[in-house]
Amino acid sequence: MAETNLTTMNDLGEIKSIDFVNKFSTNINELLQLLGVTRREALSSDMKIKTYKWTTTVDESSVAEGETIPLSKVTYAPDKEYEVAWIKKRRAVSAEAIARHGASMAIDQADAKLMREIQNKIKTDFFTFLKSKPTKVTGTGLQGALAQSWGKLATFNEFEGSPIVSFVSSLDVADYLGNTGVGADASNAFGLTLLKNFLGMQNVIVMPSVPKGKVYSTAVDNLVLAYLDVNSSDLGNLFADYTDETGLIAAGRDRQLNNLTYESVFFGANTLFAEVPTGVIEATIEAPVAKVSGA
Repeated sequence: MAETNLTTMNDLGEIKSIDFVNKFSTNINELLQLLGVTRREALSSDMKIKTYKWTTTVDESSVAEGETIPLSKVTYAPDKEYEVAWIKKRRAVSAEAIARHGASMAIDQADAKLMREIQNKIKTDFFTFLKSKPTKVTGTGLQGALAQSWGKLATFNEFEGSPIVSFVSSLDVADYLGNTGVGADASNAFGLTLLKNFLGMQNVIVMPSVPKGKVYSTAVDNLVLAYLDVNSSDLGNLFADYTDETGLIAAGRDRQLNNLTYESVFFGANTLFAEVPTGVIEATIEAPVAKVSGA
């Protein structure tokens, strides 16, 4: 008779699925902490998010003495709707792979690759939102570009008092650090590097997808995580064997005896986006003008 609480082959698959969803949730929370994001919105049944825009209509009339001053109008209204794409990933481990490498290694390796793919897609989609409809400025050198971005963001009244986060290319940071001694506290999460207090800015994040010569900045209050809560929806009962506490992702598992594979399906829907796309500042880094010798 087997001992009580003996971990069996089936249990190992359960443990790995639970480990996957918990790690994913932890990584997402680390990303939000890195960015300073506190706004989370559960998706409604239509799976859509809305972005907003400011529209200003200024009356240019010359008003004579005693005449009524015409009205100017400022509106803050929905701009576009985007449907959030599902995350649906399936992985399968063959009996041969389990026999050769052991269940733990075979399942761990597959999970690690799958999680990396999902996380990269989240980062790519986020950057797509950042550059969708930015307000553009230019600045001399990396420091100048960051300064111009900060100055432009200060003109948005709705972001008053909000911390600012900037996204830069590692190549531009390397160019700057190669010529200048500068101190910054660095930390890493979700494949991104945070440079805190870099060049006087609050948070500068090195993002691989940012092209050299560009800087993207916005207020932290402009960033929102929209997600489908698989815990509270019918999906959790029908398809999910395991979910994390926040409901960001779910896992279901099954044995396929017809081809001797052990497979898991991971699903959910979440996206990180800028609520006001024009509240993202795209700064182009201009090279300083070279001084002419003897001038």
